[in-house]
Formats: sequence, structure tokens, C-alpha cells
Amino acid sequence: MALGDSAKELADGAKAAEAAGIEGIWAIELYRSTITQATWLASQTESIGIGTGITWAFTRSPFLLAVSALDIDEISGGRFRLGLGAGVKRLNERWHGVEYGRPAPHLRETVEATRLIMDSANSGAPIRYEGEYHDIDIKGWTRPHPALREKVPIYVAAVGEGMARMAGDVADGALGHLICSTRWLEEVMLPNIEKGLARSGRRRSDFDFIPGVCVAIANDDSEVEAAYDAARKTLAFYATVRTYAHVFDLDGFGSHAEQVGNAFRAGDLAGVAAAVTDEMVDAYCAVGTVDQVREKVGEVAALGDSISLGPPTYFIPPEEIAEYQGRVLETFGPANR
Repeated sequence: MALGDSAKELADGAKAAEAAGIEGIWAIELYRSTITQATWLASQTESIGIGTGITWAFTRSPFLLAVSALDIDEISGGRFRLGLGAGVKRLNERWHGVEYGRPAPHLRETVEATRLIMDSANSGAPIRYEGEYHDIDIKGWTRPHPALREKVPIYVAAVGEGMARMAGDVADGALGHLICSTRWLEEVMLPNIEKGLARSGRRRSDFDFIPGVCVAIANDDSEVEAAYDAARKTLAFYATVRTYAHVFDLDGFGSHAEQVGNAFRAGDLAGVAAAVTDEMVDAYCAVGTVDQVREKVGEVAALGDSISLGPPTYFIPPEEIAEYQGRVLETFGPANR
């Protein structure tokens, strides 16, 4: 996960991950644009993979997504992966003023249209895509800059059944959410990815699934409680979002998530984190000493093709985020072992 309070810190963090042997980093979208971050990081690194994890797909046209992906892939020397997601309804409609609609069909069309534009960019042929959400008709346009490689991979952020099926049907890979328990991955994500792959006539080996997990490593037993509190706050942030209620319901934490949301909407910020139990943290996060964290990360990684690790990021100071991020690199960077 690309993190930093300044552009220099972003670059320094990416270079540290590269030096540690980390396979790739993902730019996140909330306070910064994923596209500008990925462009900057691509220019500042040499070998590490660069991805957007995730770009809010409905806030940009497929044309802009396509040419941005081609640009960043060129700047990075073929290291870019375009990660797209629907985001939540309120942010799309109230922050950006764009249509949300039915998120899985909408994102499916965005992936298809973006892929079509990228594939056709150098041909000079007319580009036509007609769907419920996108009606694109491009004539008389040829991108004069040759694509660096045949295909820029498109990943889809998926949590629910429909999005997982859609990812398996049209995307090159899927990015799991940090709050998905192993039970959710086994019972919801993987079976529906397989259904999508079957619809598109592809095999599981044709698809890259990257589950994620929030990691808070304690240096010793005396720091375990603090690590739990840090992870608890990030988990609380996601529990305030009604979109994820069904995720917590599956593991029996629906009432706790409801308490978190009620406290947040009442302005009781202390009560937000207090409603998240240690059992919830254990279900969704990898927290504790190095050995304890390695065990949980291994369980999640076994369900995917690789794994995305991120530190706690909400309701804690920037220096604490950086400290937990550094411990992830120290523990899981192949060059540091």
C-alpha cells in the first residue's frame, strides 16, 4: 500500500518496498488521486509493480481510464496494473455527482469499455461500445504512442457475490478487501469467482486473485494491546459503512457493526472503536507478535495467488501508520529475511 504525507514520503516508501523485495504496491484513493500517485511512483521506481488499489471507476470516463493506464504502463516500463472499483453509493453520488446504478453491471461495462479502448487505441479503427451506463462512439482518433505491451491487466475490487462473479467473467484479476475473513473468502469470494470464470470459459490459472489483510505487528508481548487498538480503529472505519454489513453478518458480528455505525452517526467517536471486539479483530486482521501475524497472513495467502498487506490507517497518527508499515516491510520483504 502506497502511503505518505508528502510526495517525497510516497516515493521513499515505494523505494523501501522495492529494496525489500516486495512484488508490488497499490495506490489508494481517498485523500489523493490513484492516477497521479501511480504516475509519480512509476517515475520514482525501477522494478516494483505499480497498481491502483483502487481507482473509483465511475468518477472517470473509460477513455480517461484507458489512456491513463497506457501512460502509466509506459512510464513504468510495463509494471502497471489498473485496479478499478465501484466505491460506495454515497461517495459517488454526493462527492462526485455521478451515477452509481447497479454497481456490478456498471463496473462490468466500465472494464469492458476501458479494455476495448486500450486494445483499439493504435488501430485507428472506430471504437463503439453501447451499454446501459456507457454509450461510446470514437471515430477519427488514433493514439500515436505505441503501447508498451499487448495488455495492461485490469483488476476489480470485489466483496459481494455479484462483483466476484463479474470479476471472474471479465477482469484479469480481483482485489479482495482488507475486511474479508477467511470464511468470507472461502464461502463467498472464491466460489463466485469460479462461477464467473466458468461463464467466460476460463480456468482458475487464467485469473489472479489477491486477498488483503490489515497487519499490525507488535515488537513484543507488551505492544500487543496497542496493536489491537490500532487495528480495531481501522476495522471500525469500515464497520461504519452499511455496504459491508453483510460481511460482518456472516461471521456473527452484525450487531457489533451496527453499534459501530450508530456510534459514528451519533458523533460518539470513542464508542466507534469500543464496539469492535478483539474477536472481530482476530477474524479480519493479522495482529500480534511476528509469529502470530505470520500464521494469520499465511491462512489468508493460501486462499489467493498472492496477498496484499496494509497497516492500520484510520484514526491513528501518521507516524504510527508509518511505523506499522515499516514493520510489514521488515517482516515480509523477501530481501529482509
